Amino acid sequence: MNNRERFFNLLNDKEIDRTLFFPDITTWYENSRKNIGDEEIFGPGVYIPDGIDFHKRKSNLNNQFSSLTFLDYYRKYDWGLPVHIYDWYREEYTNGVEKISKREGRRKYIKFKTRIGEISRTLTMGAEGSWVPTKFFVQEYSDLKILKEVFKNREIIPDYSNIKRFLKETQGFGVCDVVIWRSPFGKLVHEFMGFEEVVYGLHDPEKKKIILDFLDFLKMHDLNVIKCAAKSPAKIVIISDHADETLISPRQYEQYCIPYYQEACKILHDHNMYVSTHLDGNFKHYFPILHDTHFDLLDGCTPAPMFNYKVEELADLVNDDLHAYCGVPSTLFTQELPTQKLVDFGLRIAKSFNRKVIVNIGDILPPRGDINQVIEVGKAIMDY
Repeated sequence: MNNRERFFNLLNDKEIDRTLFFPDITTWYENSRKNIGDEEIFGPGVYIPDGIDFHKRKSNLNNQFSSLTFLDYYRKYDWGLPVHIYDWYREEYTNGVEKISKREGRRKYIKFKTRIGEISRTLTMGAEGSWVPTKFFVQEYSDLKILKEVFKNREIIPDYSNIKRFLKETQGFGVCDVVIWRSPFGKLVHEFMGFEEVVYGLHDPEKKKIILDFLDFLKMHDLNVIKCAAKSPAKIVIISDHADETLISPRQYEQYCIPYYQEACKILHDHNMYVSTHLDGNFKHYFPILHDTHFDLLDGCTPAPMFNYKVEELADLVNDDLHAYCGVPSTLFTQELPTQKLVDFGLRIAKSFNRKVIVNIGDILPPRGDINQVIEVGKAIMDY
C-alpha cells in the first residue's frame, strides 16, 4: 500500500496499514535556496517538480541535505506529499472588460477597466516575501456594480494539464486538490471590501441589502467554477476561505458561508469528488456547525499551543463522514526543543484519532524549522 492509496482509503473508511504522515515543507525548502525576505517563488503547498533550475541554486543546508530536491525528501523518507493546484484554469474577459497587472518594486497593482468604470487592488510584499492586500477593489458601494460587470464578462477556461502532470510525476505518494478561491462571502472579506467594511455594512440595512444582492449574484458565477473543478482529474476540491472565527464569526460562517458550501458540495459529490476546506487558525467555535458544511476533509488544522483547541477536541469532532489533517504545531520546530517532545506530540495526535488522521506539520514547516525533527516525527508516526 502506498501513500496515495492510504490517503484515499482513509477518506473511504477502508483499511490503512499505518498512520499517514503528509508534511508540507514547501516554504522551508524554498528558503533553503533563497534569502528570507526575498520574493516568494512558489508559496505554501505549491508543487516544486524535479528538473527545474531552482534546484541548482546553492543550498544553505549541510551536506546531508544540500543535494536533495524537494521531491527527494518525500521519496527518501516515504512521506505523503500534499499539494494545492492553483493554476488549473485561465480567465478570459469580453465586452470591454480588461485586466491590467503591473509591479513596481514591492507592490503589485491589479486593475479592471470596464465600460462603466474602473476598480483596482494593491498588494504589498511582506517582510517574509509573500504578498498581502493593502487596498481593496471596493472603495465605495457603487464599485460593486463594476465588480458585477467584471464577473458577467469573465469566462473560465479549464486546463487540467498541471494536475495530470503532478499525478503522473508523484505516482504513489502525491495527493493534490483543486483550489477554489474562497466562497463569495470570503471574497468580500479578504479580497473585495475588507473585514471592517463588511462588518459595518451588515449592520446598515441599506448597505446590507446591497451586500446580500452581490453575494447572490456572485454565487451563480462561483458555482460555475465549481462545475469546472468537478470535471478535473483530481479527486479533491478545496474551498479555501482560510476561515478563522476572529475574522469570520461563527454566526457569519453559518449564515453566509455554509449555504454556499452545501450547494458546492452537492455538485462535487454528484461527480464523486471529495471536498476539503482550509482551517489553519482559531475555529473551535465552528465545531458545532462544521458537519453542516458537508465537507469531507479539514485541511491545515493546527491545535494548541498555536490555536484555540486541543488535539482531543478535534478528534472528537471527526467521524466516518468528516476527516482531518492535524499538525504538530510548526512553532515547536523552531524552538530547539528536545526532539522527543515533538515526537510525543505527533504520537498524541495518532492516538487521539485512533490513527484515522493525516498527521502533518501544522500548517507548514517554517523557514527556520528543524528538518531533522520532522524526520524523527515522521518515523514515529509511521511506526505507531
